[in-house]
Amino acid sequence: MRFLRIFALLAALAACQPLPHPFADNTPPPNSPLMTPPDSAGVVVEPITGAPKETARDPADAMATALQDNDVPASTDARNSKSYVVQGKATASGGSDGKMRVTVAWEMHAPDGSLTGQQVATATMTASAWNDGGAGIADLVAPAAPELAKLIESKNPKPTETTEPLIAVHPASGAPGDGDQALATAMSAALRHVPLDIADFPGAVPNYIVEVAVTMAPAGTGKQKVSIAWSLHGANGAQIGEVKQENAVDAGSLDKVWGLTAYDAANAAAPGIASLIDEAKRAAARAS
Repeated sequence: MRFLRIFALLAALAACQPLPHPFADNTPPPNSPLMTPPDSAGVVVEPITGAPKETARDPADAMATALQDNDVPASTDARNSKSYVVQGKATASGGSDGKMRVTVAWEMHAPDGSLTGQQVATATMTASAWNDGGAGIADLVAPAAPELAKLIESKNPKPTETTEPLIAVHPASGAPGDGDQALATAMSAALRHVPLDIADFPGAVPNYIVEVAVTMAPAGTGKQKVSIAWSLHGANGAQIGEVKQENAVDAGSLDKVWGLTAYDAANAAAPGIASLIDEAKRAAARAS
């Protein structure tokens, strides 16, 4: 495992500080805060039943991505004793026009197995799309995903004003699959754990901005090096500092859904971002 370093650019002085655990295995330890961000609980989405073997995982991948977009850490392959479970059962029928009408009944179960909610989504697609994967598969998660996400979201209202700095996290660039949005969503959740206030409500004006850049090395011998650079910027756009991570993952494992890997990376980097913010505040206080 490689080291995570903070590269502070404050006062024209570069400093390095090692932090442990860049991004670990895809399954975090059971007590990891990655599994329970403050506004939601971890969710595992299982392959749907009643679908062709080739497409059973596609709606599950799409549901995991949609839940992440609703600020819920979701994955199709990582769980612990506190994970919620989403299951889907598909029924399909052919029409006179040669199209398939597919309905998926989604259910969410609490960690103890009890049913917490149900949603139904329907989509029309070609038979080849249903049998082999293609256009229309993602429609089988909408509008179910936002409603399922609401079942485990905090009901606390978002702040309308604060004396603490607000941080905006922009979507990443360069990540394969859903990584651009997944990393941003995960970092927002991780920073809330610090805790820091996120500029994600109407009228919010951020004091700091987190940008994320991902570089994927060519796959080789079953492994692929992933480099993530989290850079902190002031409201004027000037870069304050940077947190860098790199690690080797199974080749192609991030090509579709990042899942909890995004939360693992963000959770490891968030303390470094918080340290840069603290130093920036101290520097501003000294200058005033």
